[in-house]
Amino acid sequence: MKKICSLVVMLAAAALLFAGTGCQSKDNGGPKALLDRYFASAIKQDYAATYDCYYAPYMKKVSKEDYVKHRKEASVLQSYQILALNQEGDSTAHAEVKLTFAPSEKLHRPVPVSTTVKEDLIKEGGEWKIKVW
Repeated sequence: MKKICSLVVMLAAAALLFAGTGCQSKDNGGPKALLDRYFASAIKQDYAATYDCYYAPYMKKVSKEDYVKHRKEASVLQSYQILALNQEGDSTAHAEVKLTFAPSEKLHRPVPVSTTVKEDLIKEGGEWKIKVW
């Protein structure tokens, strides 16, 4: 009985270890992880989470409430594809991302539309953030 209990405990510990490593980002929270979090939250229309990806100077000029209100009135992001990502040193990166927006009655757009954007990223307080302006 004691051996079975020990075996169960070891299997449970191994399962927790594998589950924990499976959730970690391949790039340890680098620029790609930020872009994925940023655009995935926009697709989910979780604009409060999207806002949290911006760097401090943007947040000082635009409140979270204003940002969320504005995003709710804009086109809904349907998908994204990171076309290029170039990291310069430990604190700066640049990305080119293809965005596809859903059809919009409000904008009289019956089909999805795609556009390519450039994003600047900066490390701020040890975390990667979207740099605007």
